[in-house]
Amino acid sequence: MKKIRVVILFLLIIALSAFNFYYRPIDGNPLITQEYMDSDAYVNGLYKSDEYFKEKLLDPADYMMYYKAIRVSLEDEKDVTIPCGTDCEAFSDAVYAIILDHPELISFQLITTWRAVGDSIEYSNSSNLNKVFTYFGTRRIEREMENIRKDTKGMSDKDKILYVYDYIASHNYDLGFTWSADNQSAYSFFTKGTSVCAGFAKSAQIIFQNIGIQSYLVIDSDHLWNYVEYEGKYYIFDATVGASFRDKSSHEYYEGLCITTTGERTGFFKEFYPEVESDCLRDIFDV
Repeated sequence: MKKIRVVILFLLIIALSAFNFYYRPIDGNPLITQEYMDSDAYVNGLYKSDEYFKEKLLDPADYMMYYKAIRVSLEDEKDVTIPCGTDCEAFSDAVYAIILDHPELISFQLITTWRAVGDSIEYSNSSNLNKVFTYFGTRRIEREMENIRKDTKGMSDKDKILYVYDYIASHNYDLGFTWSADNQSAYSFFTKGTSVCAGFAKSAQIIFQNIGIQSYLVIDSDHLWNYVEYEGKYYIFDATVGASFRDKSSHEYYEGLCITTTGERTGFFKEFYPEVESDCLRDIFDV
């Protein structure tokens, strides 16, 4: 009888955990409308993309590569062939545009190797997150977004930005660095509590939109971070710095509100971003 009670209690705990993390009803991102869900831009309910970099980096004839890469990333296909548009070399820009436009695409890896074969692109999709983990990961993140929206309700923009910084920095930096979608997206950050700069920056981007703060993702050859708007101006926001220290009493902890971990202020495609202030949010916020 005692064993039966233990088993029942164990199953009850599992059921309650599954409900809380994956099936609990939520309101969702208020920006996701039915019209958006019916558009090509829709991936999931975490984030509404304006696909700004798609329009800046690609010719309309190359949008096909962009959308095809997004769709196949959601499938369990190992080897992928994508027809080129006007120029196969534009596939590199399509990949960058996807990274910057769609932080909610948790199945997508940073594609490092591909080749043009005739009028098509070929690459391996094997490092992408599979369908099962993508589905349950998305459900988990949706419910954490609901918690964050409740936590930050009524906060000033300053307090929201500091909340996001502290929230991101409370997670571990993944020393087992890989190029797979497992830690190059918001998936490992929200489901495992660990990630790398790509996961930190994409998670921050998703959170900022869900709590009403304007921000951008920024990428260069070695790093991802954010620009965040405060009182009509844009500033560097790199919570990877905070995650590297984690100790809020450390003088370096809030350096990510001033500089990036690489020391760079601007990344690729700087002509498409708003001007970034030389002042530091760390100093403005006096932290």
